[in-house]
Amino acid sequence: EGAISPEDREKIVASATDYIESWIAGDADRMAGCMHPELIKRSVEPDPQTGGSIVRTLTRARMVALTAAGEGAEDAGPYQVSVLDAYGDVATVSVLSAAYMDYLQVARFGDAWLILNVLWQPRLGR
Repeated sequence: EGAISPEDREKIVASATDYIESWIAGDADRMAGCMHPELIKRSVEPDPQTGGSIVRTLTRARMVALTAAGEGAEDAGPYQVSVLDAYGDVATVSVLSAAYMDYLQVARFGDAWLILNVLWQPRLGR
């Protein structure tokens, strides 16, 4: 009932591929094009002051600005995009790159599949 078409799967993979390739290439327009305007990107990081954890949040605008500034150039390397699950109008995708593990929540907006949420962390050992 909730199965997606091969065409939708291709669009989901394309959005995730745009995300990682635009980051590495510094292509802000391509990055903006794969993300929903209300995107939130989060990571959980150690809090050196308390010894606990803090949640770091980035917006779409900040991601586009960091991409334009070339912040991802040092992260170039191989990557793997995997659709972990898809149902109806939503999907979860992993992007394992040279620098990061990103879990993307992707949703259908009209004919487009756009990244709505990202949870990420640096690759272990980096």
